[in-house]
Amino acid sequence: MNLNPNLNPKITMNNNNFDNAAEILRKYNSWQIFTHRKSDGDALGSACALITAGKNSGKSVNWFSPDEKPPRVYNFLPNIEQFTAHENIFAFDNPEVLYVFLDCSNENRSVQGFPTNPQSRAKISVLNIDHHEDNTLFGDINCVDGKSSSTCEMLFNVLESGNFDINQQIAEALFTGIYTDTGGFSFSCTSAKTHKIAAELINCGVDSGIITDKINQHKSLGGFLLWSRAMSRVKIFGDDDVFALSWLTLEDFQEAGASSSETEGLSNMLMSLRGVKLIALLSQTQPGIIRVSFRSRPGINFGAGEVARNFGGGGHEQAAGVSVETSDAIPDFANRIEKFLIARQKFERQKCTA
Repeated sequence: MNLNPNLNPKITMNNNNFDNAAEILRKYNSWQIFTHRKSDGDALGSACALITAGKNSGKSVNWFSPDEKPPRVYNFLPNIEQFTAHENIFAFDNPEVLYVFLDCSNENRSVQGFPTNPQSRAKISVLNIDHHEDNTLFGDINCVDGKSSSTCEMLFNVLESGNFDINQQIAEALFTGIYTDTGGFSFSCTSAKTHKIAAELINCGVDSGIITDKINQHKSLGGFLLWSRAMSRVKIFGDDDVFALSWLTLEDFQEAGASSSETEGLSNMLMSLRGVKLIALLSQTQPGIIRVSFRSRPGINFGAGEVARNFGGGGHEQAAGVSVETSDAIPDFANRIEKFLIARQKFERQKCTA
């Protein structure tokens, strides 16, 4: 059942209007779920929750990711074994399939091959559930709210609107995504509604102590060694010391015997430095590609999202990132970021005194 001919391709959802997304999920019997590269707790939690809800409702559900495998820390999530690494999986000749993108601000963040040709695009139906402010609204149904704490918070509302049974497994997956994307309910994206949903998930059987232990107590010795290298390189700079920066080289990962997933949480650790308002963490896990994570907090005139977009990336104003193909060594690229931040801060100060 291809719904495209009857849909406005730019229907944008909000927190009071999740029923259209739930209706699409109910109507389709086959779902293909997509999450973004370098999947985090929110992407994985939302996928596992939706897969479980779909299977419990008799749906045929598949899940595809550009990553080789999910971070080991999330192995406790229900149906995590459904995770399938794939670079290009679109079947444009099957109008019975609903393509569901979770936590993807644009189609390019996920499995490659999303059709740009209008004729091919017209053959598929896409549901886009996300909470990034810079979402490009690439779906046929766009359930997108940049003020929501997480995609898992969005999905909770969708499932509730569609009267899907939110059992303990689903609740644990949703709680995981909300907990990780709010920094343990400490980020400014955490609202009263977020806490209310977390409470409802606990009422569904979530043991918050057990889940948070599984998320937080997972680091390997290699991961600790990796973090120690990043900590040893931390540089604080800018007027009033509001910036912090560090990096990890390809050799660091190799010598520590750690994977890229073991940097999760390190950016937030750097944000705990007294007085720091914006940080950049650079890492290189393959030659020629540098991944940069930016984090910021209120009290600065420009946020992580703006800085990331300047380097070709994107994300939230307080949490963003970019992957850059460059021949620069990591210290050289770090120097470029440092110069940009200092110049940007100087510009803001001059603007205020003008």
